[in-house]
Formats: sequence, C-alpha cells, structure tokens
Amino acid sequence: MAIVVDKVKKRQSIALACKELVINEDIRSLSISKITSHAGIGKGSFYEYFENKDDLVFELARLLMSEYNTLMEIKLSETQDKLDKLKLFASFFYDSKYRDLRKLYNEFTAISLVSPSKEMQEFQMECFNLYSGWLEKILLEDEDSPELQAISKQLSKMLISSVKGIYITCVATGNSDRVEQEINSFVEFSYRGDKK
Repeated sequence: MAIVVDKVKKRQSIALACKELVINEDIRSLSISKITSHAGIGKGSFYEYFENKDDLVFELARLLMSEYNTLMEIKLSETQDKLDKLKLFASFFYDSKYRDLRKLYNEFTAISLVSPSKEMQEFQMECFNLYSGWLEKILLEDEDSPELQAISKQLSKMLISSVKGIYITCVATGNSDRVEQEINSFVEFSYRGDKK
C-alpha cells in the first residue's frame, strides 16, 4: 500500500526544518544544495514543494507570522492599559525576542516588493487587515465618541502604515538602534492626540 503524503504538512515541515538556516544566513547567497542538505531532502523533493528559495521564505514567514499573531492576540487581550497595548503591538519592530522573526519579515518584505506572487500579496493583505483590526479595536476601547468610531478604521490603517514606515526607514538608513525610540515616540504622540 502506498504511503499518502500530506503535501501541505510536508511543505511546512521542510520550511520549519530550514528555519535557523534561513534566519542565520543571507538568503541571496544560500544555495538550494545547502537548503536541501539541511532539510534532509533531495533537490527534486525541494522543487516538488517549492518553486524557489523565495517560496520557502514565504512559507516560513506565513507559518511563523501566524504563530506570532496568535500569541500577540492573547497578549493584547491580557493587557489592560490602552497605551500599553499600543506599545505592545508596536514592539514587534524592536523587541529583541522578535529579532529572528523580524529578519524573516525583512526577507519576506523584500521578496514581496521585488517579485510578489498573488499568494504573497494576499498574505500581506491578510496581515495588514488583522493588524489594523487590532489597532481599531484598541482605539475604540472605552470610547463612546461617534467621531472616533467613524474614523477609527482609517486611523488604524494609517497607524500601522506609519509604524511599518518608521521601522523600514530606520533599518534602511542604518539607524536600527533608534527603532524603539522612534516608534514609541510616534505611538505616545498618537495616543496623546487621541486623548485631546
């Protein structure tokens, strides 16, 4: 009797087996041979599950970001103060415990900008909608203001775009050491503006 392979699980398994390799090495110079050796599979098997290295990075980003999203949702629900929630949300971009995930996010973002697939674009949009939804919920907590309720969806999208922009600008200009300070200044300024 032939063994039935769950292709989705096998793809995930291969991607997770390559996690440390992808995070610790420059993906552009990483060879398929090194990836397959690390994962314990042949090149033919690699190409059975992935189109190329970018596809591997995408699968790994999808898996790890989904895991992160679940944990962050729990943390946000356990945090009471609105400003603390906003800072917790933004901590992805500077907290050392997310360093590896940020490196993967950087690789995935670069791939998404240069050679996006439809699936990558859909995943990016899913994440954007989830994160702006979190921000909208945070902004509306304990708020009865009809004005804020009316603009909260647009405001949350602007906030997530601004935080991402600050992160990308700091990293791209060699100012990674300023990310936490810049993002928290922005979050606090936005929060104080929300209170006026």
